[in-house]
Amino acid sequence: MVTSKEICQIGRPHIMDLNDDCLGMIVRRLNVMQQYQISKLHTRFKQIVKSQWRCKLNHVVVYPELLENIDEATFVGFMQEVGPHMQSLLMRHCDIRYLRLLSDQIFNRVETFGWMGEGGSGGGGEAGDSGGEELSEFQGDREKQFLDEDLNLLTRVFPKLQVLKLRGCQITGKYLAQFSSLKHLSLDDCQCLESDNFQEVFQELKLRKFDIMEDCDEINCCDLIELKKCPTLEHIKIADYHLCFDTDIINDILRMPNLKKLSIYSKNFVFDVLERISRTNLKQIVAFKFNGVLHNFERFFRELNHMRHLKKLSFYECRGYDIEGIRDHMLVQISKQFADLEEIHLCSCDLESDRGVLSFVQNCHKLKLINLTSCRKGISESVIWRCMELMKKQKWRTHHLEMWLKDAYIDKAILEDPRYMYNNRFLKLDFKQSLQDSNPPGVLKFTFST
Repeated sequence: MVTSKEICQIGRPHIMDLNDDCLGMIVRRLNVMQQYQISKLHTRFKQIVKSQWRCKLNHVVVYPELLENIDEATFVGFMQEVGPHMQSLLMRHCDIRYLRLLSDQIFNRVETFGWMGEGGSGGGGEAGDSGGEELSEFQGDREKQFLDEDLNLLTRVFPKLQVLKLRGCQITGKYLAQFSSLKHLSLDDCQCLESDNFQEVFQELKLRKFDIMEDCDEINCCDLIELKKCPTLEHIKIADYHLCFDTDIINDILRMPNLKKLSIYSKNFVFDVLERISRTNLKQIVAFKFNGVLHNFERFFRELNHMRHLKKLSFYECRGYDIEGIRDHMLVQISKQFADLEEIHLCSCDLESDRGVLSFVQNCHKLKLINLTSCRKGISESVIWRCMELMKKQKWRTHHLEMWLKDAYIDKAILEDPRYMYNNRFLKLDFKQSLQDSNPPGVLKFTFST
C-alpha cells in the first residue's frame, strides 16, 4: 500500500493531492464492491470508505454484475468488511456457491436476508432431449439451486434473522422452524414445499407477517388451517387456491386476534373472495385495495357497498375487458355509502369522466386525499376548477384536500394560474407524490381496525 509521503516525493499531480471531500465524492460514485477494492489501495481511501459505510451501509445487494472478475477470497473478504455495518442482505440471481462460501462466517448484525433465484422449476432439458440427458441436467442444476441445506446454513450464518424472503428455491421448508427470531417469512415460487413442515413453523415461530402468495402450489387450504396456531400474525398474504370456500378457513383467519392486513392473490375467484370477506362481521374493514382487470365492475362495486367503515379505498390499473372501465355512477354510489372515507386512490385507472371523482368531494366530509396518479382517461384540467367551485360552497369545510396528479394529463403550469393561486383556500395540488403498488395484478388487500 502506497503512503501519502511517498506520493508527495514523486512531485507530479496525483489523485491523492485531492482533499477528503473530493475523494469522498469519487468513492460515492462507485458500487460497494468497487469501494471495497479501492479501500485496499491507500489508507486515506480506506478511512473514507469506512466513514461512508458507518453512515449509509445498512442494505447490501449482491448481484452477478457486482461479482464479475471477483475470486472467492475477495468475495469472502468483502463480506467480512461489510458485515459489521450490514443489517440487510439481498442476493439476486447469484450463483449459490457464493452463499456457501460464507458457511464459516457469522453475521450477528444482519436482520434481513433475501434470496432471489431464477425460478422454482428446477431446470431440465429442452423438448426433444433424451430422458437421461434431462435427468443429468436436472441433477447438475440442483447443485446451483437454493436447497434445504442452504436454509440450514442461514440459521448459522445469520443467527438473529428477523426477515427471510426466498424466491425460486428448491426447499421443502423443514428447517424454517429453526429461525427462532423470525418475524416475517416470505416464500415465492418455492414449488417443493412440503405441507408437513408448516405445522411446526406456525407452532414454533412468532411470526408477524407470512407471505406465500405467488406460485407455491404445493401448500393448500388444509395446510393453512394451521395458521391459527400462530396468533401473533398481523399480515397474511396468500392466494385464492390456498382457500377452500366450503370450509371455515377464512373465518379462522379473520378470528386471529392480531390480524391487521389480509392480501389475497386471485386469478379466477375475485368475486368469491370479495363477497366472503366484505360481508364478514368478524372484522371491521377500514381500507381496501385492488389492482387488476375486471370483467364485471357492477358486481364488484356492489360488494364494496358492504364495507361501510372504509377510510381508504385504492384502485391500481383497474380496467375492464370489454367496457370503458369504472363508470361514474359506480363511484357516485359508493361515495354516498362511505361517510368516513379519508383517501381515494384511482391510480392508472380508466374513468368515464370527472363526475365520479367529484362525488367524493361532495359526499365524503372527512376526505383528505384524492390520488389520480397516471390517470389519463376521463380526467382533464376541468376537474380542478369544478372541485374548487364545489369546495367554495362547502361551509362546513375546515381542512385541506390534497389532489395528487403525477403523470396525469394535466399541465403542472396550473400551479401558477391566478385562478388557482388566489381563489383557492382548501385544494392543494401535488405533481410529485405517488404510491407504488408492488403486488402482481389481481391482489385484493383488506386492512382491519385494531
